Amino acid sequence: MEMRRYHRVLRSVAAPALLLLLLLTLVLPFIQTQMQSAREKAADELPLDGGIVDTPGAENDLRIVDLARFAVSEHKNRTVNEGGAKKMYEAKVWEQPWMDFKKLMEFRPAEGASASA
Repeated sequence: MEMRRYHRVLRSVAAPALLLLLLLTLVLPFIQTQMQSAREKAADELPLDGGIVDTPGAENDLRIVDLARFAVSEHKNRTVNEGGAKKMYEAKVWEQPWMDFKKLMEFRPAEGASASA
């Protein structure tokens, strides 16, 4: 009698367990593919912390304007006055906002830019 009860319990547990295993076998690859796609999309859209980020068309972004002002101020502190002529420059600023840190790494005339009045 005891053995029959054991087999009955085993059958009642085995069928749902096999069904769950089958379901996981079918669904898990799909979930992994979706998660990988989401990671790749996020990597394409967001720059990595610590990476160099080009920001064309961001002239009105307040953070970029603040970094540009910082770059010009640092450049003026390092060099003699270049006169009143307006020129286009490219700057590289190393920023670590979580440490309230900024450092001007490069400041040079923009390639192909002409002086404007």
